Amino acid sequence: MTNQANSIENTGNPRKHSFWTFLVALLLAIYLFWQWQHGHGPASASACCASTNAESNSVANTSPAAFSFTASSADGYQATGDASTIPWAIKSADLNAWLKGGMDWKVTGDATNVTLTGTVGSEEIKLVKGAEAQTFFGTGVKIDNQLAVKVAEVAPVAAATPGVAKLYFDTAKASLPNNAKENLAPIIEWLKATPTAKAVISGYHDSHGSLASNQELAKHRAKAVSTALEQAGIDDDRIELRKPQSTIGLGDAAEARRVEVSLE
Repeated sequence: MTNQANSIENTGNPRKHSFWTFLVALLLAIYLFWQWQHGHGPASASACCASTNAESNSVANTSPAAFSFTASSADGYQATGDASTIPWAIKSADLNAWLKGGMDWKVTGDATNVTLTGTVGSEEIKLVKGAEAQTFFGTGVKIDNQLAVKVAEVAPVAAATPGVAKLYFDTAKASLPNNAKENLAPIIEWLKATPTAKAVISGYHDSHGSLASNQELAKHRAKAVSTALEQAGIDDDRIELRKPQSTIGLGDAAEARRVEVSLE
Protein backbone atom coordinates (compact mmCIF):
# COMPACT_ATOMS: atom_id res chain seq x y z
CA MET A 1 0.00 0.00 0.00
CA THR A 2 2.74 2.37 0.86
CA ASN A 3 4.54 1.84 -2.37
CA GLN A 4 1.34 2.37 -4.29
CA ALA A 5 0.66 5.69 -2.49
CA ASN A 6 4.14 6.99 -3.22
CA SER A 7 3.67 6.00 -6.79
CA ILE A 8 0.44 7.98 -7.02
CA GLU A 9 2.02 11.04 -5.28
CA ASN A 10 5.02 11.05 -7.62
CA THR A 11 2.88 10.82 -10.70
CA GLY A 12 0.91 13.94 -9.60
CA ASN A 13 3.89 16.34 -9.20
CA PRO A 14 4.50 17.09 -12.91
CA ARG A 15 0.99 18.34 -13.37
CA LYS A 16 1.32 20.63 -10.34
CA HIS A 17 4.53 22.21 -11.69
CA SER A 18 3.06 22.74 -15.16
CA PHE A 19 0.15 24.65 -13.70
CA TRP A 20 2.35 27.11 -11.83
CA THR A 21 4.64 27.59 -14.83
CA PHE A 22 1.67 28.40 -16.99
CA LEU A 23 0.31 30.84 -14.39
CA VAL A 24 3.61 32.75 -14.09
CA ALA A 25 3.96 32.99 -17.88
CA LEU A 26 0.41 34.30 -18.16
CA LEU A 27 0.99 36.99 -15.50
CA LEU A 28 4.25 38.05 -17.19
CA ALA A 29 2.52 38.34 -20.55
CA ILE A 30 -0.22 40.46 -19.01
CA TYR A 31 2.40 42.74 -17.37
CA LEU A 32 4.38 43.20 -20.57
CA PHE A 33 1.17 43.95 -22.49
CA TRP A 34 0.27 46.62 -19.91
CA GLN A 35 3.75 48.15 -20.16
CA TRP A 36 3.46 48.31 -23.93
CA GLN A 37 -0.01 49.90 -23.74
CA HIS A 38 1.32 52.66 -21.46
CA GLY A 39 4.48 53.43 -23.39
CA HIS A 40 6.95 51.89 -20.96
CA GLY A 41 8.35 49.21 -23.19
CA PRO A 42 11.86 48.87 -24.73
CA ALA A 43 10.87 50.93 -27.78
CA SER A 44 9.80 53.73 -25.49
CA ALA A 45 13.10 53.57 -23.63
CA SER A 46 14.99 53.86 -26.92
CA ALA A 47 12.85 56.84 -27.93
CA CYS A 48 13.45 58.41 -24.55
CA CYS A 49 17.21 58.12 -24.94
CA ALA A 50 17.02 59.56 -28.44
CA SER A 51 14.95 62.44 -27.13
CA THR A 52 17.45 63.07 -24.35
CA ASN A 53 20.35 63.08 -26.83
CA ALA A 54 18.48 65.46 -29.13
CA GLU A 55 17.80 67.78 -26.22
CA SER A 56 21.46 67.64 -25.24
CA ASN A 57 22.52 68.47 -28.79
CA SER A 58 20.04 71.31 -28.90
CA VAL A 59 21.52 72.78 -25.72
CA ALA A 60 25.04 72.44 -27.16
CA ASN A 61 24.01 74.15 -30.39
CA THR A 62 22.56 77.10 -28.55
CA SER A 63 25.67 77.63 -26.38
CA PRO A 64 27.33 81.09 -26.76
CA ALA A 65 29.57 81.50 -29.82
CA ALA A 66 33.33 81.83 -29.24
CA PHE A 67 34.47 85.43 -28.87
CA SER A 68 36.88 87.05 -31.34
CA PHE A 69 37.61 90.61 -32.39
CA THR A 70 39.62 92.87 -34.70
CA ALA A 71 40.39 96.56 -34.36
CA SER A 72 42.31 99.06 -36.50
CA SER A 73 42.59 102.80 -36.88
CA ALA A 74 40.96 102.53 -40.31
CA ASP A 75 38.03 100.19 -39.53
CA GLY A 76 37.51 100.68 -35.80
CA TYR A 77 36.51 97.90 -33.37
CA GLN A 78 34.55 94.85 -34.51
CA ALA A 79 33.74 91.75 -32.45
CA THR A 80 31.80 88.50 -32.79
CA GLY A 81 30.60 86.00 -30.21
CA ASP A 82 29.75 86.35 -26.52
CA ALA A 83 31.67 89.20 -24.86
CA SER A 84 29.79 89.05 -21.57
CA THR A 85 32.71 87.38 -19.81
CA ILE A 86 35.42 89.57 -21.38
CA PRO A 87 36.47 92.17 -18.76
CA TRP A 88 38.01 94.67 -21.18
CA ALA A 89 35.22 94.49 -23.80
CA ILE A 90 33.35 97.37 -22.16
CA LYS A 91 36.40 99.59 -22.83
CA SER A 92 36.49 99.13 -26.61
CA ALA A 93 36.28 102.90 -27.10
CA ASP A 94 39.60 103.23 -25.24
CA LEU A 95 41.08 100.70 -27.66
CA ASN A 96 40.03 102.88 -30.61
CA ALA A 97 41.72 105.85 -28.99
CA TRP A 98 44.92 103.83 -28.50
CA LEU A 99 44.96 102.78 -32.16
CA LYS A 100 45.08 106.41 -33.29
CA GLY A 101 48.75 106.39 -32.29
CA GLY A 102 49.63 104.55 -35.52
CA MET A 103 47.82 104.72 -38.84
CA ASP A 104 48.62 101.10 -39.74
CA TRP A 105 48.23 99.54 -36.30
CA LYS A 106 45.90 96.54 -36.01
CA VAL A 107 44.85 94.38 -33.05
CA THR A 108 43.27 90.94 -33.48
CA GLY A 109 42.52 88.06 -31.15
CA ASP A 110 40.10 86.39 -28.78
CA ALA A 111 39.51 86.14 -25.05
CA THR A 112 43.00 84.82 -24.27
CA ASN A 113 45.33 85.77 -27.16
CA VAL A 114 45.92 89.15 -28.81
CA THR A 115 48.25 90.03 -31.71
CA LEU A 116 49.59 93.52 -32.46
CA THR A 117 50.70 94.42 -36.00
CA GLY A 118 51.80 97.60 -37.74
CA THR A 119 54.93 99.76 -37.74
CA VAL A 120 56.61 101.94 -35.13
CA GLY A 121 59.54 104.30 -35.25
CA SER A 122 61.87 102.51 -32.82
CA GLU A 123 62.39 99.42 -30.70
CA GLU A 124 61.65 101.50 -27.60
CA ILE A 125 58.22 102.50 -28.92
CA LYS A 126 57.48 98.85 -29.74
CA LEU A 127 58.21 97.81 -26.15
CA VAL A 128 56.14 100.68 -24.74
CA LYS A 129 53.14 99.85 -26.92
CA GLY A 130 53.37 96.18 -26.01
CA ALA A 131 53.32 97.09 -22.30
CA GLU A 132 50.35 99.42 -22.85
CA ALA A 133 48.45 96.63 -24.60
CA GLN A 134 49.18 94.23 -21.74
CA THR A 135 47.84 96.75 -19.24
CA PHE A 136 44.69 97.28 -21.30
CA PHE A 137 43.85 93.62 -21.92
CA GLY A 138 45.01 92.35 -18.54
CA THR A 139 47.53 89.80 -17.31
CA GLY A 140 45.30 86.90 -18.31
CA VAL A 141 45.70 87.70 -22.01
CA LYS A 142 48.83 86.72 -23.95
CA ILE A 143 50.15 89.61 -26.09
CA ASP A 144 51.96 88.72 -29.32
CA ASN A 145 53.78 91.97 -30.16
CA GLN A 146 54.48 91.85 -33.91
CA LEU A 147 54.87 95.62 -34.34
CA ALA A 148 57.66 96.16 -36.88
CA VAL A 149 60.32 98.80 -36.37
CA LYS A 150 60.45 100.96 -39.47
CA VAL A 151 63.99 101.73 -40.56
CA ALA A 152 64.44 105.47 -41.04
CA GLU A 153 65.25 106.42 -44.60
CA VAL A 154 68.62 108.09 -44.95
CA ALA A 155 68.33 111.27 -46.95
CA PRO A 156 70.60 111.13 -49.99
CA VAL A 157 73.59 113.43 -49.82
CA ALA A 158 73.22 116.16 -52.37
CA ALA A 159 75.91 116.01 -55.00
CA ALA A 160 78.23 119.00 -55.12
CA THR A 161 77.87 121.28 -58.10
CA PRO A 162 80.74 120.67 -60.51
CA GLY A 163 83.34 123.40 -60.62
CA VAL A 164 84.31 125.39 -63.68
CA ALA A 165 85.46 123.17 -66.54
CA LYS A 166 88.48 124.51 -68.44
CA LEU A 167 89.42 123.40 -71.94
CA TYR A 168 92.84 124.46 -73.31
CA PHE A 169 93.28 124.99 -77.05
CA ASP A 170 96.30 124.88 -79.33
CA THR A 171 97.72 128.07 -80.80
CA ALA A 172 95.44 129.56 -83.47
CA LYS A 173 93.12 126.51 -83.25
CA ALA A 174 89.40 126.29 -82.43
CA SER A 175 89.08 122.50 -82.56
CA LEU A 176 88.31 120.80 -79.24
CA PRO A 177 91.26 119.39 -77.29
CA ASN A 178 91.54 115.62 -76.86
CA ASN A 179 90.41 115.71 -73.23
CA ALA A 180 87.33 117.86 -73.94
CA LYS A 181 84.86 114.98 -73.47
CA GLU A 182 86.38 114.02 -70.13
CA ASN A 183 86.43 117.63 -68.86
CA LEU A 184 82.84 118.30 -69.94
CA ALA A 185 81.39 115.05 -68.52
CA PRO A 186 80.60 116.41 -65.00
CA ILE A 187 78.96 119.52 -66.51
CA ILE A 188 76.81 117.46 -68.88
CA GLU A 189 75.79 115.02 -66.12
CA TRP A 190 74.72 117.89 -63.85
CA LEU A 191 72.75 119.61 -66.60
CA LYS A 192 70.87 116.39 -67.35
CA ALA A 193 70.09 115.81 -63.68
CA THR A 194 69.13 119.45 -63.00
CA PRO A 195 66.63 120.73 -65.57
CA THR A 196 66.72 124.27 -64.14
CA ALA A 197 70.48 124.66 -64.52
CA LYS A 198 72.20 126.19 -67.53
CA ALA A 199 75.77 126.31 -68.87
CA VAL A 200 77.68 129.58 -69.34
CA ILE A 201 80.55 129.44 -71.83
CA SER A 202 83.31 132.07 -72.10
CA GLY A 203 86.25 131.99 -74.53
CA TYR A 204 89.73 133.47 -73.96
CA HIS A 205 92.92 133.96 -76.00
CA ASP A 206 96.55 134.76 -75.37
CA SER A 207 98.10 138.18 -75.83
CA HIS A 208 99.98 137.45 -79.03
CA GLY A 209 98.82 138.80 -82.38
CA SER A 210 95.83 140.92 -83.43
CA LEU A 211 93.29 141.57 -80.66
CA ALA A 212 90.36 141.47 -83.09
CA SER A 213 91.50 138.19 -84.62
CA ASN A 214 92.12 136.69 -81.21
CA GLN A 215 88.65 137.73 -79.97
CA GLU A 216 87.08 136.08 -83.01
CA LEU A 217 89.17 132.97 -82.33
CA ALA A 218 87.99 132.90 -78.70
CA LYS A 219 84.40 133.15 -79.94
CA HIS A 220 84.85 130.16 -82.27
CA ARG A 221 86.38 128.14 -79.43
CA ALA A 222 83.33 128.90 -77.24
CA LYS A 223 80.99 127.87 -80.06
CA ALA A 224 82.85 124.57 -80.46
CA VAL A 225 82.24 123.81 -76.78
CA SER A 226 78.56 124.81 -77.13
CA THR A 227 78.18 122.39 -80.05
CA ALA A 228 79.69 119.62 -77.95
CA LEU A 229 77.10 120.22 -75.22
CA GLU A 230 74.24 120.18 -77.73
CA GLN A 231 75.51 116.93 -79.21
CA ALA A 232 75.52 115.47 -75.69
CA GLY A 233 71.76 116.19 -75.40
CA ILE A 234 71.68 119.64 -73.77
CA ASP A 235 69.10 122.02 -75.31
CA ASP A 236 70.57 125.15 -76.84
CA ASP A 237 68.27 127.35 -74.71
CA ARG A 238 70.17 126.11 -71.66
CA ILE A 239 73.51 127.17 -73.09
CA GLU A 240 74.67 130.78 -72.95
CA LEU A 241 77.74 132.21 -74.73
CA ARG A 242 78.91 135.03 -72.54
CA LYS A 243 81.76 137.31 -73.65
CA PRO A 244 84.00 138.19 -70.70
CA GLN A 245 84.98 141.77 -69.96
CA SER A 246 88.49 140.93 -71.08
CA THR A 247 89.01 138.09 -73.51
CA ILE A 248 92.74 138.02 -72.84
CA GLY A 249 93.34 135.03 -70.61
CA LEU A 250 95.49 135.14 -67.52
CA GLY A 251 98.68 133.14 -67.00
CA ASP A 252 101.08 132.02 -69.66
CA ALA A 253 100.06 131.65 -73.30
CA ALA A 254 98.96 128.02 -72.91
CA GLU A 255 96.83 128.93 -69.88
CA ALA A 256 95.34 131.93 -71.66
CA ARG A 257 94.06 129.93 -74.67
CA ARG A 258 91.09 128.39 -72.98
CA VAL A 259 87.29 128.13 -72.75
CA GLU A 260 85.61 128.09 -69.35
CA VAL A 261 82.24 126.40 -68.73
CA SER A 262 80.41 127.24 -65.52
CA LEU A 263 76.91 126.42 -64.20
CA GLU A 264 74.11 128.71 -63.16
